[in-house]
Amino acid sequence: MPRLTPQQTVRLLILGLPIGLIITGIIAMIIYFKVDDIRASQDQRSPIRRLLAEADLRDYVRTFASGIGSRHAGNPETLSSASKFIQSTLGPANMGFKVSRHEFETNGQTFYNLIIELPGAPGPRASEIILLTASYDSVALSPGANTNASGMAALMSLAQSFGGVASGRTIRFVALANEAPPHAGTSASGSAAYAASLRTRQDNIACVISLESLGCYFDTPGSQKIPISPAPPWPEIGNFLALIATPPMEPALAKLVPEFTTATKLPLVAKMSDSLPSLLGTGTALTFHTAGFPVIRFTDTAGLRDPAWQSANDTPDKIDYPRLLEATRGIESTLRTLANPAPGAL
Repeated sequence: MPRLTPQQTVRLLILGLPIGLIITGIIAMIIYFKVDDIRASQDQRSPIRRLLAEADLRDYVRTFASGIGSRHAGNPETLSSASKFIQSTLGPANMGFKVSRHEFETNGQTFYNLIIELPGAPGPRASEIILLTASYDSVALSPGANTNASGMAALMSLAQSFGGVASGRTIRFVALANEAPPHAGTSASGSAAYAASLRTRQDNIACVISLESLGCYFDTPGSQKIPISPAPPWPEIGNFLALIATPPMEPALAKLVPEFTTATKLPLVAKMSDSLPSLLGTGTALTFHTAGFPVIRFTDTAGLRDPAWQSANDTPDKIDYPRLLEATRGIESTLRTLANPAPGAL
């Protein structure tokens, strides 16, 4: 084959350059639209259903409390890391959920409540919404394993357990920011901002379920402190989960309590908030109640039992994971009952 002269080589390069650019452009377009197709398929992907598992709860608590650590408005980087962890774990590329963000501002900072919505099956109660909430922040200087990585771990696991299943009512999972002190119970909290948005949109909220500290249990007498001026009897052993309901939810307790106790070995103590107002807490549950929504609060009673509550000692090794799983199973049964009410019930 004759060798090309320098002039011929230059001519070939000049002629070939446009062709190469065209080919490169075609390849780039194929890649571009292929990526869009992948993204679109992820957005349209059905959520994956995953059964409740102690290993998942343990991993989530450890990630929040040890991997990320103290997460609050004063440390935007870790708070953002917690938000990204929730979105990446449950989002389209992983568990298949569409995670939307509710943005709100406090003192010049922007925060996000994270939302997953599972629409109800077509029917007369699909427009009614069961709101399941937990907070993903902690107080400053605390890893926040029980307060409230345990609640967030339960919420994430519950979202997975309902994935791909259409209930009679819509279920909305909301991970809230700014729920720990000093924002708890103030207009700067994520629950206050979200409650206001619900009122603006006039969403039909049938019940708000608040998950607040679910992982501390003891079997020793005297491990449970007695609430101030309790009207009804109160256990002195901290081996139970408490269900605190506001007055609008009282008729539902006759159905919900047996469902909980059938699903789990964990003892349940159910009380009305008007008989023990302090047990509604000062944060999420109280905020939604004040805003006029029916509320159920699930809690291990936090500061009435947990010696590490909101402290630097609130670490993952303090969590009772088998009983956290039992608590989550009971809440799952309660949520399923609320999401699939009999005609005219609940």
